[in-house]
Amino acid sequence: MRLLAIWIQAGLKTLVRTPRSAFFTLVFPMILLLLIDSTNSGTVTAAGGKVDFAQYFTPSLAIFGLSFACYTSLVFSIPRAREQGILKRIRGTPLPPSTYLAALIAVALLAGLASVTLMVVVGVAAFGVHVYVHLLPAAIITLILGGLCLASLGIAVSSFVGRADSAPVVANVTLLPLTFISGVFAPIHGAPGWVTAIAHFFPLAHLVDAFYGTFSPHTTGSGFAWNHLAVLVVWTLVGARVAVKRFRWDPVSPGSRGRKRQPDVSPAAG
Repeated sequence: MRLLAIWIQAGLKTLVRTPRSAFFTLVFPMILLLLIDSTNSGTVTAAGGKVDFAQYFTPSLAIFGLSFACYTSLVFSIPRAREQGILKRIRGTPLPPSTYLAALIAVALLAGLASVTLMVVVGVAAFGVHVYVHLLPAAIITLILGGLCLASLGIAVSSFVGRADSAPVVANVTLLPLTFISGVFAPIHGAPGWVTAIAHFFPLAHLVDAFYGTFSPHTTGSGFAWNHLAVLVVWTLVGARVAVKRFRWDPVSPGSRGRKRQPDVSPAAG
């Protein structure tokens, strides 16, 4: 636990001292929130009924920030660390591989929670977004589970990235199309059936729906969307399984183009 705390602290310092990472994790989602919420008004029709524009888009755009922190950042950083030989050097130290990977996930999750908190605070102060105190436990659990799901999938997808310079393409191709059909930038309530079917096959739509539900005035009870959370758990396990089987510590050899697996691919190996 002491080693884990040290690596989490180091990861947070690296994030703060890396302007590009800090910008896309904390600043860019905030810019989107300010632009979208300030240039639109009225109501939108979402699950449960009509709500104020900012009441829907603040939590949905907050999930966009969580995705950048917990998914995109790992798809970017792990191939870069592998290519620079950082992972290989870490693997040669007494540090347990599980501790290193747990620190990566924890840093991503903390950054994502910070991004969401900042956006919600701005939404409340600037756009009159209402926070329902009795739904806060459901909101927090949903964010934590969603962040773990995104981080698990981020590590899994990073194992398919052969070179660091291709990581942005992989991250954008696998995330951005889903944001447009998952309710991040527009409610998918009332969308064609094939759109909602595709969206709800993947976890992002379930995360958006579950988190928005904790801000919806139409939500009754505790706010836990158990059906959506169950899907997130399944995708978390799928991502973890793929990550464990495919994770590589050594850089990809120049002629392999990422097709050949390295001898030591499992974080638990050794």
